[in-house]
Amino acid sequence: MKRISHRSAVLLISLISIIGIVSFILLFMQQQEQLAKPDPVQVSTLDDWTIEESVLNGLPLNENKAIYRSDSDGSLDTLFITVFPTDTPDGRIDFTAFDYHQALVQDYNPTLDANITYANPDGELPMLADKDRVNARIRVRGASERGAAYKSYRIELTDDRDALRGLKVINLNKHVFDPGKITNKFSMDLFRQMENMASLRTNFVHVFIRDKSLPPEQQGYVDYGLFTQVEQPNQTYLESHGLDPNGTLYKAEYFEFRQEDALRSKDDPDYDPKAFEQILSIREADDHEKLLDMLSEINNINQDFEPVFQRYFNEDNYLTWMAANILLGNYDTVNRNFMLYSPTNSETFYFLPWDYDKAMNIMGSKNFPRKWLGLQRYTGVLLHRRYFRTPESVDKLTRRMEELLDSVMSPESVHQLVQTYRPVVSPFLTMPPDLGLLRMPPNEMTGYWDQFDDEILNNYDIYKQNLELPLPVFTGDPIRSGRIVRFTWESSYDLQQEKLSYQLQLARDPQMQQIIFSTSDLIDTLYEYQGDLPDGTYYLALQIFDSSGHDQISLDYFIDPDTNLYYYGVRQVKLGGS
Repeated sequence: MKRISHRSAVLLISLISIIGIVSFILLFMQQQEQLAKPDPVQVSTLDDWTIEESVLNGLPLNENKAIYRSDSDGSLDTLFITVFPTDTPDGRIDFTAFDYHQALVQDYNPTLDANITYANPDGELPMLADKDRVNARIRVRGASERGAAYKSYRIELTDDRDALRGLKVINLNKHVFDPGKITNKFSMDLFRQMENMASLRTNFVHVFIRDKSLPPEQQGYVDYGLFTQVEQPNQTYLESHGLDPNGTLYKAEYFEFRQEDALRSKDDPDYDPKAFEQILSIREADDHEKLLDMLSEINNINQDFEPVFQRYFNEDNYLTWMAANILLGNYDTVNRNFMLYSPTNSETFYFLPWDYDKAMNIMGSKNFPRKWLGLQRYTGVLLHRRYFRTPESVDKLTRRMEELLDSVMSPESVHQLVQTYRPVVSPFLTMPPDLGLLRMPPNEMTGYWDQFDDEILNNYDIYKQNLELPLPVFTGDPIRSGRIVRFTWESSYDLQQEKLSYQLQLARDPQMQQIIFSTSDLIDTLYEYQGDLPDGTYYLALQIFDSSGHDQISLDYFIDPDTNLYYYGVRQVKLGGS
């Protein structure tokens, strides 16, 4: 037997050692790879699948951001609109019918035949355009602007070949009540940059309108100035943004996450779609069962709220939506002007933005009490009230606001975004009709726009300061029982968890000068008045105090029909017989 040399033995031992080390490393890496893998998803069979256990529940909102690549912030389209006299069940009407619209009244909403022609690259009407071909239907859109001289319009194209930037529905907003004229587009352009959020495509549009009902010599196109086009939220919108085209989509009209009698299943014999849509406009929804289940859980105050919230909402989406609203100062989103979207095979609802022309309250056009600003006014909505009941939830909101202020809503980002609008918008503001609609001289508009970044920071400061205040509440209807009148109100809450007390006053006038009674240091949310109180109209005011001396008023308000003055924290009440 041949003996192995010492040198060969050493080499053999070294080789074995190396092989052992390599094997150990490979085994270690394999173990780490296995540890890094997530636990395998427990796949249900088709027969035992339930939406409660769907893997889609709670997922982040993943929007296809590429949809915005075709829209530049400073883009401008030019539309030539011809409106034709149209036969309707109420007779033949023409463009003058739109003048009969009244603000906030949507029962009257005629639709007329129209032609939409796009300008050539020079912004002019193409010479060979067939401007007498009906290819669209036009009506007035919006609520508060309906009574204005210059309306906003909804146009539905009847031929896909005429789509504007791929959009078959064209929403033209005049933004009569927006001092800056860019606020809605500015807000939507911010939302489209945010994670776990979807936005709406927007662009500026120069509009000319021709009234075909006029004598031929008067049928020229009239310059209607600058509008903002905003994408229509519908099935096409969901699909193009990478969302579920078969999902549910509602727009809040007056929705506070409460179980309203009008919110019923489509199978309910008492279901009234018109009454339903006064609360939630139905954009896309085959049934309402998922919505009703969510509302049932939210309104069950005996149930732990956190698992309910986590079941029906994505927290990151919710916090981003809320943080952006507060920073933009858009308090028109408390119970309206937002959308709720839910994929088909998921229980989760996501908040989406809608209508921000009342944001950026630089000129003080919304004279809400300062005590209501920030988070305070939102807590009048049941969902928000329950979520922000803990300091931990408020801390999450504060961090999300700070994250936005360090990124897409930083002063630098805001300033840069506003700069992109100026070359497009500025020429319109020195000419009719937009010049006549301005609430300031045109040479002050640049200074107004330059305040956008400061306004956002100011809204954040107000939010932080108002966290010291007790949360505002609503008062209930007084109930008479013999000579006793019972007054009740919702329970307030202090984010610093300080003890609270209430002061209740009743007066004969909304100025609260002719006081009938005033009682303070109340601990309970009930007060029984046993004095002589004849039937009639009275005014009720509730104040809330914490132990540090901070005070808050109720969320009630009264509008004097004679003077149109607002009395915040005051409620008109009427007492009848027992």
